[in-house]
Amino acid sequence: MSEQSLIQETPTPRTRESLAHDLRALGVEAGMTLEVHSSLSKLGWVCGGPVAVVQALMDVVTETGTLVMPTHSPNYTDPAKWSNPPVPQSWWPMLYEQMPAFDPRITPSWCMGTAIGYGG
Repeated sequence: MSEQSLIQETPTPRTRESLAHDLRALGVEAGMTLEVHSSLSKLGWVCGGPVAVVQALMDVVTETGTLVMPTHSPNYTDPAKWSNPPVPQSWWPMLYEQMPAFDPRITPSWCMGTAIGYGG
């Protein structure tokens, strides 16, 4: 959906504050553990985009809670099982030895829609 279409379909802008209010109305409380996987466009147009959504979630669960979001990092799997595309078997030993460790601060996430930070 284009941003223009999203704006036209959103009666009023969604904000960090309005999202936090709605989350509380749904029963989300400080200290909870939430696993979040959602379509950003289903919220309507959000002032601040995905950053505002994450901030609202964090505002509600607070530092005493836990916010979990799925990620996909297919390049951090066993290269022997890669099929799209496969890599030559002769490469596997080097890949096993040289693959950087997963680092949540810099490892890209793929195929997850709108993302914050590295990995787009």
